[in-house]
Amino acid sequence: MEKFNVAIVGAGPGGIFAAYELHKLAPSLSVVVIEKGKPLEKRKCPIDGVKIRSCINCPSCSIMNGFGGAGAFSDGKYNITNEFGGDLYQYVGAKQAIELMEYVDTINVENGGAASRLFANDRPDIAKLCLQNDLHLLKAKVRHLGTDINYVVLENLFNALKDHVKFI
Repeated sequence: MEKFNVAIVGAGPGGIFAAYELHKLAPSLSVVVIEKGKPLEKRKCPIDGVKIRSCINCPSCSIMNGFGGAGAFSDGKYNITNEFGGDLYQYVGAKQAIELMEYVDTINVENGGAASRLFANDRPDIAKLCLQNDLHLLKAKVRHLGTDINYVVLENLFNALKDHVKFI
């Protein structure tokens, strides 16, 4: 029986980046990632809209499970903000949370996302107009990778890890 220093359950974004950081900061550790879904290249939903029109309850849903998690086939929007999407800032502080999100954005860019755009809603004129109309603009930066680039980023992250981390 093979033994590991660290076992990570799930190859969603949290599992992928945990494995990435462990390999980067402690390359001597043996790491295993245990995922109930399929590898990225084998993830395919059987719904084709013709023969199969609705969910057939696969044992492991290829949309929700597998390398990349539920977001693997999303439109690849990564929000950099403390105003919505989670409460990391409550544990590490607002500034550190943004720095961590920006760090993840850097990793995404380095792994194939460089051609994607980073949007920001930091225009005071728009914020003022929103307030004048009783709207509350949430401040955020958003990296929009898109579905195709998101897939490439995940593929590159897997390729960077596959020789250093065991995936089961």
